[in-house]
Amino acid sequence: MKRVVVTGSEGFIGSNIVRSLTARNYEVYSLDIAAGTGTYDRNLDIRSPELATVLSSIGPDIVIHCAAQIYVIGSLKDPTRDLSINGFGTLNLVEASIKAKVSNFIYIHSGGAVYDSDNVVPINEDDHEFPQSPYGLTKALGEGYVRILCEATGTKWSSLALSNVFGPFLEHRKGVVFEFANAILQNKQVQIFGQDVTRDFVYIDDVVEGVYAAIKNPTLCRVNISSAKEISNFELFEMIRKEMASTDLPLIHSARKGEILRSCLNNERAKELIQWTPKIDIQSGISMSLRKMK
Repeated sequence: MKRVVVTGSEGFIGSNIVRSLTARNYEVYSLDIAAGTGTYDRNLDIRSPELATVLSSIGPDIVIHCAAQIYVIGSLKDPTRDLSINGFGTLNLVEASIKAKVSNFIYIHSGGAVYDSDNVVPINEDDHEFPQSPYGLTKALGEGYVRILCEATGTKWSSLALSNVFGPFLEHRKGVVFEFANAILQNKQVQIFGQDVTRDFVYIDDVVEGVYAAIKNPTLCRVNISSAKEISNFELFEMIRKEMASTDLPLIHSARKGEILRSCLNNERAKELIQWTPKIDIQSGISMSLRKMK
């Protein structure tokens, strides 16, 4: 039985990975700054000097690194904290994993915040990077530590650059998909920041399958996990509004500072290297999520 440590295990992505791998008979240890309740939960900050001792006591075969400061606006307000968690925290975890003789390290990356808005979409993994926020900058930095230190020690690794992840709204409660639907549900006016800003969205179940594929076949490079289907904020609003049978109109604002204006990631490398392809399109995902929200 493979032993796995998942950091950020109390978050939306991490908790779904924990449940899925546990159901697949992996021995899963959860590690998060927030306290968990399971037998294998470890309440610990990834920046802690105790991390190496904790990982060595567990002896994992695989580490899946989801823990991060994830807010673009938050990174602009407090870039020092952002660097501390996403930069130094990731470095601490990679070094601790290598000391614990982990054989496979999977880094959960952010594709949308890293690439240049001027790239031709869909964006390939090797296209030009130009982060617009400290968050994007430190997520790229974290990946650099993973790549360099894993390659230096012969540790297998993968970097999964996720497009915008969404899922059951009552569980996730974050992101633009939830914000639009929740506002409509509460009879509040939807706020759209940049109606022409585009993203591609990937459902949480597909993300979990991407992680599982990288466990079986480490990529040794960055791989986009995405739908490769570009949609604007306004088109997304219209899709959600129709699904919820709402006639309300949104309030349009300028795009937020630090946001990439256009992002859609190519997923051909994932199809080739780990035989992964998304199964759930955004309309189906929204319908599934709303059923659990009502």
